[in-house]
Amino acid sequence: MDETMVNRRSFVKGLGLMGGVAAMGMIAGCSSEPAAANDADPKEQPQAEAQPSVLAEGASWELVAHVEDGGLIEGLNFSQDGTLWFIDVVKGRIHKVVDGEAVTVHDNEGKSMPNGAKFIDGTTMLITDRSQGLCRYDTETGEYSVWVPNFNGTPFNGLNDLVLDGQGGAYFTDPGQSDYFKRIGCVYYVKYDEGEPVLQLIQDGIAYPNGITLSPDGQFIYVAEFNTNSLVCIPSAAYTLGRATPYVFARMDGGHGPDGITVDADGNIYVAHLEAKEVLVFDKNGFQIERIPAPEDADIFVDNLCIHNGDLYICEFGSSNIYRIAVTAETGEK
Repeated sequence: MDETMVNRRSFVKGLGLMGGVAAMGMIAGCSSEPAAANDADPKEQPQAEAQPSVLAEGASWELVAHVEDGGLIEGLNFSQDGTLWFIDVVKGRIHKVVDGEAVTVHDNEGKSMPNGAKFIDGTTMLITDRSQGLCRYDTETGEYSVWVPNFNGTPFNGLNDLVLDGQGGAYFTDPGQSDYFKRIGCVYYVKYDEGEPVLQLIQDGIAYPNGITLSPDGQFIYVAEFNTNSLVCIPSAAYTLGRATPYVFARMDGGHGPDGITVDADGNIYVAHLEAKEVLVFDKNGFQIERIPAPEDADIFVDNLCIHNGDLYICEFGSSNIYRIAVTAETGEK
């Protein structure tokens, strides 16, 4: 194992992420007592719906780009002109893919730790920075600026990922050094399109909230609770459907935990399962409907993903590669 790989593995372990054992992160509340398991008619129990594969017929993985001297590649997202952009967390760099090559467009020489990224207009990328809070990057001027450094004067734990709601706001995760026993991770909402940003705490007490996505109707947030190897479902700031509380949506086996997640237009959740070398797909009821192994030449660190124009894109930081595979689904994100 070369020194670069040792550093990558050390970085992951050094985050203070204790996991690998599936456990319940939150308990769902109910308006009435559920029937005892032995009283329920098995024929009436929810079952996974039979669905065709999300992969296009004959689909296979294709290498999109390789990152020379890569550290921890993350934050896959597309600009309005269809260009693929991504982040290197460890190196503090922002890249884009041009003619199959990863091109560095911003290098902060490790002074910042950008992680998640989404374009909020044609030239502005909203970035969750582990060391500086919510930041913005202007693709025209190259300016990288701190926008929201804390929550009402309280420092963030250390931001990770975000998802836009299509209504001028974004949900973002703040895990810092939270873990299975120290559940201090949070999810926030920021309204960014009305002058000064307005922040709202959505949920705390999470065991390392990592990736995040939003149901197509905007009613629920799905959060990758990394250190319980599970996904949790949380009512969003726009929730209008009645009484609901956070609950465990799905659990994974093996690996370390769910990292990046995304949703398709049918409400299926796609999970980058770190240290398991796979993408898992769950239907809108939390049943696993597909397992997509990563390419053979990839390492086990599949950490981020997105759907764009009929392809599922993943990044795998052990090999510093970005791949794509044709799917039948369209993105459900805004």
